[in-house]
Amino acid sequence: MPGKRPTAADIESFRTILVQMRGMITGDISDLERDAFGIDGEKAGVDTTADSGSDSHYQEFSLELLQLDENSLRAIDEALDRIETGEFGRCQTCKEWIMKGRLRTVPHARNCIACQRALEQEAS
Repeated sequence: MPGKRPTAADIESFRTILVQMRGMITGDISDLERDAFGIDGEKAGVDTTADSGSDSHYQEFSLELLQLDENSLRAIDEALDRIETGEFGRCQTCKEWIMKGRLRTVPHARNCIACQRALEQEAS
């Protein structure tokens, strides 16, 4: 079921939300980089093997979160670009308008629910 084209007010509201999300994620990325790589990009030394193992696990976890945040940041930037080109809210697969409820939940959504489900099924 296709949605309706977003109004100018909708677009501005989504732009504000996306910019706020971008700011939060950018801060998260800085924190995760600091956690993963330590101050000035060098991890502090550890004294024991147990500390080393725990530190390594924490670093790996931080790197995984960093990758997720970077993917989210890329999706947000692409959504902001779509606002500029007038394509925001249009499914990139079927070209129908994405329902506003989906955009409220995932403002950086590239696809309508049906197309996203199909893409996820293909990937699995």
